Amino acid sequence: MIRGRIIRLCCLVLILALALTAAAVSALAETWVCPACGQTSSGNFCSNCGTPAPDAEWICSACGQISKGNFCSNCGAQKGAQAEVPQPASVNGDLEQIPGETDRVKVVARQVVASSYIVNSREPDRWLPEYAADGNETTCWQFSSKKDKLGKAHVDLYYGTGQAADEIWFKSGFWGYNEDGEEEYSINARPKGIRIEFQYIGESTFRDAQQLTLQDDRAMSGWQKYSLGHRENITALRVTILSSYKGSRFPNDVCLSEVMLVLNAPASTAREPGTVIPRIYESTVGPREGSLLMAISSRSGPGTQYDEPGTFFRKNWQQTTVTVRGKSWDGNIWWVLVDFNAGGAKYRVWTGLKRVNVNIDKIPEIWPKGQGTVDPTSETYRGPGGSYAKANITISQWQDVLAFGRENGYVEIEYEIGKKHYRLWVPENVTSIDWQ
Repeated sequence: MIRGRIIRLCCLVLILALALTAAAVSALAETWVCPACGQTSSGNFCSNCGTPAPDAEWICSACGQISKGNFCSNCGAQKGAQAEVPQPASVNGDLEQIPGETDRVKVVARQVVASSYIVNSREPDRWLPEYAADGNETTCWQFSSKKDKLGKAHVDLYYGTGQAADEIWFKSGFWGYNEDGEEEYSINARPKGIRIEFQYIGESTFRDAQQLTLQDDRAMSGWQKYSLGHRENITALRVTILSSYKGSRFPNDVCLSEVMLVLNAPASTAREPGTVIPRIYESTVGPREGSLLMAISSRSGPGTQYDEPGTFFRKNWQQTTVTVRGKSWDGNIWWVLVDFNAGGAKYRVWTGLKRVNVNIDKIPEIWPKGQGTVDPTSETYRGPGGSYAKANITISQWQDVLAFGRENGYVEIEYEIGKKHYRLWVPENVTSIDWQ
């Protein structure tokens, strides 16, 4: 009997020891080493410097990416959210019936911009970039190779969301007629050598360059079709004009009637042509408030290639709330546009989503709203007006720019010099912008 009690007592001691060991291991697992100061802490914040605890890794149910934080670093899905059921192409509004085709559909461009285009004083809107992808072969994008040199002149088509494509089709030259009924094709220049490049989900640069030679189709007989292989997740296409067939009357006025990406798919998946597509930069969602998760390391645009306005709220980020005005996907992360006061001045700058506690799904995406030029000026700001901090960046020469908005008599412009990109606010009176 005594021996049985001893055995039972030993078992109880062993069970208790195992329980204590498990508790110790669990407690140890909940501790973490602060990346800022090296302190071993538990809980949500470092006991020494207040830095937030690193989040545990989790697998995104939408795309399978291993991430930390509240949002997936690949697709932006919220932690714990259920994966969305993929919708058929017929409801996404990005595919369109190609007349006469039953097994191929057009990938619709939502926004088209170009390095330049010709502005005619009588018809200033006749040669806009968007005419290169409007589905109408009698309109065209036209630029002067004297001003926008061959090898640099390009047109960019933005698709808004990742798309798939198998081919690229062209109608080179200008397929229209002038007021005298004379065909415009031969009297204007036509693209000959071109380079096509692609931008994909999560990327900000164009790559996968491929050079093509377009035929001089004087009979205007139809589409020139080129295989791409099957490509996925395309967000933008760039077509750069490398050389041209000279026009008989206007040898340097280069025209492109149509360019489109084509997907091998049944026509039944496409929507009907003519459906109005909202511009990708428009949104009815207003600014959102977001508390900070750490100090703000900022850029003037959504990516590390932009200049750095500074780092803000190093010591008081826990008590700080900013206004979130927009988002942009670049470099495999979401960037958010934030507005705040710091050091007696206002700032409107970009920072990584990991620094701001906000629901990214409720934030509108930022896209170009126009393009044009800006004159030399030293009046540059970090937001729309004199109440914002001065950027202290002088624009020393005339620049081609993209425009992202105008407010309070100022325009937000973007340009690049070498490998450095700048997004700044300048007075509207030093700009000439074609707003789309």
